[in-house]
Amino acid sequence: MHLISKQFEEIQTLLADLKRESESEATLIIVEGSKDIRSLEGFGIFKQVSQIQGRNFNEMCDFATKFKKIIILTDFDNAGQELAKKLQLNLTSRGLNADLNFYNKFKFYFRKVSKDIEGLFQIYSKVQQSRESKLKE
Repeated sequence: MHLISKQFEEIQTLLADLKRESESEATLIIVEGSKDIRSLEGFGIFKQVSQIQGRNFNEMCDFATKFKKIIILTDFDNAGQELAKKLQLNLTSRGLNADLNFYNKFKFYFRKVSKDIEGLFQIYSKVQQSRESKLKE
């Protein structure tokens, strides 16, 4: 994956913003599965991340009502996009702040190289290692 310097800096800012948001006790991040959680953990995002896989959709939405902001980070494939829309619609109909901004930005940067959240940490790490080795040359 070839990223120009400006794009890489924008991704770093996006990740820092997501990490900062995740540290708020009032924010929940919803992902699809456990591999997505591990990918976010690779970026240092450990708090308030919940997976929808293996849970009843309505129970997940009920659980989300405990939070002021819900960041939706489903996969970028068609099924993930549909799930993101369904979550947003359900949560906003309950008067909740269901945020797709991070989803849309990650999708913009990674859509050509990854269809899911679980692959982001691995891709980002490879790009970072490549950039560091070029700086040493």
